[in-house]
Amino acid sequence: MYSSEPKSGFAEEAAEAMTGLRSALAGLISGCRQVAGTRPIDISRGLGIDMKLAWKMSHLAEAARPFDSARHVPGGAGMRIFLDAAVARDADPEDVKRTEAAFAKVQGVIAEHCGSRKVFETMVSEMQETEDRPPALADRERLFEGARSVWGLKADLIHRMDILHPCRVEGLLDCVTIRTLAGTRRLRGGVPLVFPRPRVVDDRGMESRSSLRESLDSGIEGNAFPIVETLCDGALPALHAQERDQGMIFEAPPLDAADPSSFTVATGEILRAAQPTRVQGDSHGIYQLMRLRVPAPLAVFDVLIHDSLIDSDVQPDSYLASELHVSASFIHNVRRVRLPIGIRRQEIEPTQVPELDSKGGMQTRLEIATRALDCRREDFRWFRLEVEYPPICSLMAFECEQPSG
Repeated sequence: MYSSEPKSGFAEEAAEAMTGLRSALAGLISGCRQVAGTRPIDISRGLGIDMKLAWKMSHLAEAARPFDSARHVPGGAGMRIFLDAAVARDADPEDVKRTEAAFAKVQGVIAEHCGSRKVFETMVSEMQETEDRPPALADRERLFEGARSVWGLKADLIHRMDILHPCRVEGLLDCVTIRTLAGTRRLRGGVPLVFPRPRVVDDRGMESRSSLRESLDSGIEGNAFPIVETLCDGALPALHAQERDQGMIFEAPPLDAADPSSFTVATGEILRAAQPTRVQGDSHGIYQLMRLRVPAPLAVFDVLIHDSLIDSDVQPDSYLASELHVSASFIHNVRRVRLPIGIRRQEIEPTQVPELDSKGGMQTRLEIATRALDCRREDFRWFRLEVEYPPICSLMAFECEQPSG
């Protein structure tokens, strides 16, 4: 019988082995001329391998820390398929040997300390949770207090709900997004308040201009602010539309002095034909990024994915990432700047609707969104991400592989 209690030296050996595998894989992939990049679609096309295996290799090669992608370690058969495909595409023989040796070292650590892949994943997951504790919650709370003072802006809660559903155009999906800043206050004069409209950006950082955007409220036309009045509270500031290089924004002009009252503002839009439902062209995964740019003690991100858009055995990746170190437009850059801050992630049961401390709660938001898509709650897998005192500027990343075919 094997225990999930780590043996002496396991952490150091496992970290060294995983780091070696990451380095060897990155070197092999970048050195193979047939592979155009490190995205799963690049590896799948370049080596002629299955997307699920390419997804594992991509995440392993781009892991920011040793255990970030431990659950993506393939079995022996999968690694053999990958290495044989690399050899067939004229990869450097030395890179192949290094990768083979690095994988054997990981397998050796698993055999010596864990006995099975499942136990290995459990053990490194527990160590990852320990790594994710700093910076401590108290430190992040002080950072929040400093940020609201410096930026002169704060919210009690930042919430976003995205619902992904097949659209009327076959092979493409719609995304309903409802975004809420609850308990918002401008704490001093001269502070602008900006609401950018959602953009459809792929993992290369390229914006899709083909998707059609419409407000959830059919009475709101064109480029007007897509407010959802039933979810708003308090006296809302006047918001004026402006075109910028990054797209349209809505901005409230600065006040002469602090505003003593708080308000809750919610927007709702449908992005029609946002991306393919399955691996197709350059689309190979679902990447939902929630940018955190207003100091708040709590951020909640609800992602609902229609059953047809995600295989039943797929578990998504989720993490907090920095927007300070490198451009977060590209998903592979986002993975490399993960922050050591744990995210609470749970999959909501089909019969449940979680709570939300904001006007209307989750039930009203769900009714508005499902009515717009003409769909049912039970046809979705629901994932909730939560982080307390998220630092700004950062983002919550949610990514999962799409079905192949």
